[in-house]
Amino acid sequence: MSLSIKVNEMKVKIRQEEGEYLAYFLDSRRLVGVNKIGSVILNQLFNESKKIKAITAEISTQYDIPLSEVRKDAIDFLTALDKEMLPDGFAVIDQKQMKAPLGVELEITTACNLRCKHCIQDGGHHNVSMKFSKVQSIIDTLSKAGVCEVSLIGGEPFLHKDILAIIEYCQNADMTVNVVTNSTLLTDDIVSELSKFKRLSLLVSLDGISDVHDYIRGDGVFIKVSDVLRKLKKNKIAVETLCTLNSFNITNYREVLDYCHNLKIPCNFNLFKPFSEKHRKLTLHPHDFFDTIIELLDLRQNHGYRVGLSNAAIIAELFELPDRNECRATRSGLVIDVRGRMITCPSLVATGFYDAIKLPEFSDNFLDDWKNHPVFIDFQQKGLRECQARAMIFSQDVNGADPYGITAFKKYFYG
Repeated sequence: MSLSIKVNEMKVKIRQEEGEYLAYFLDSRRLVGVNKIGSVILNQLFNESKKIKAITAEISTQYDIPLSEVRKDAIDFLTALDKEMLPDGFAVIDQKQMKAPLGVELEITTACNLRCKHCIQDGGHHNVSMKFSKVQSIIDTLSKAGVCEVSLIGGEPFLHKDILAIIEYCQNADMTVNVVTNSTLLTDDIVSELSKFKRLSLLVSLDGISDVHDYIRGDGVFIKVSDVLRKLKKNKIAVETLCTLNSFNITNYREVLDYCHNLKIPCNFNLFKPFSEKHRKLTLHPHDFFDTIIELLDLRQNHGYRVGLSNAAIIAELFELPDRNECRATRSGLVIDVRGRMITCPSLVATGFYDAIKLPEFSDNFLDDWKNHPVFIDFQQKGLRECQARAMIFSQDVNGADPYGITAFKKYFYG
C-alpha cells in the first residue's frame, strides 16, 4: 500500500485517555484518536520502524485473530488515517477533558522590540525573562506528563538569549515547538539555525499589507516581515501567519489572505480584544466580525485557501457539527507565565480578574492543580461555551454576555 504519510520521517507520541488512545504526529502536528490495537500499529510502524507484515503477524498471534483479517483491518486503518492526516478537517479531540494538556503555551519573556497598538501588555513591557534552567525543568515535567506541543510566547521570544537552546531542548524532549513571533529579529544566521530543527513551526504576526501592518506594528515592520517570510519558505521552515482582526484592518483581511495564499502559507485569524480605553477605537463591531468569519469559511471550504480560525462554536454551528466550546483552556490546554504561574486564560488575567486571586505555581504536581485547583475548577464551572474574557471586557462580568460568542452569532445569523 502507498501512504502519503512518510513513515521513515515521522515520530508518533502516543498516550492513553479515557476510552481511547491519542496519537500525536510530532512532525505534522496532527492528532488522531485510535483504539489499543491502532496504537500498537502506529507505535511499531513509526517509532520502531517495523514493517507492516511483521506488525500484523505479531498482532494476529497475540490477540488470536486470523492473519488475513488483521492485515485487511490494518490496511483499512492506515488508509483512513492517511486521509485524516490531511490538514482540512476541524479537530474535535481537543474539546474533551484530557488527563494532561495536549499543548502548553510557555511565556519565556515579556521583553519586546515593538510597541503594537493592540498589545495585551498595554501597561508596558517589563523585560522579564525566564531562566533557561527553569525552562528546562518545566519542559522535563511536561514531557513526562505526555504533553505533545509547546508554544513559546512573549513578549517577543527571539529576545530571549537562550531561544535556540530552548527550541532544541523541547525537540529533544519529543515535543513539537511553535514560536509566536513578530519575526523582525530573524537574521539570516538565525534562519539558518532554525532550518536545522525538524519539529518547529513559526507563527508570524501579519495584521495587514504594507501601511496597514505598519500602522499597527510600527513603521517599516511589514518590509522586514515580508522578507523573513520568504526566507523561511526558502529554507523549508514551517511557517504560518496570524492576523488579529480589528476595526482598522477588517476591510483588508482579503489582501492578507491573498498574500499568504500566493506564498503558500496558512493564514490564521483571531479577534482583537480591548484591554484599555485607548484600545477602544480598534474594537470591531460584532456583525462585521461574524460576516468575516462566514466569508473566511467559504474561502477555506470552497476556494482552496488555507485559513485557520479559532471560533470553534461558530464553526460547528455553520457546518452543523455537534456543539463545540469556544474555549479549550483547562480541558486540553495550559498557559504558564514568565513567573511560573499556571494561567487559565491570559486575556482574563489581562482584564484584572485575577488581581486578588493567587494563581497556582507550576510544579512537578502540576496535573493535580490543572484538574483540581479552585481557580481552574471555577473557570470550568463558569462555562467554556463562550469567551469569559470577552464577557468580562464588555459586560464587566465573566458570566455576562459575550458579544462575539455563539449566542450573539445565532441571533445575528438566524434573525
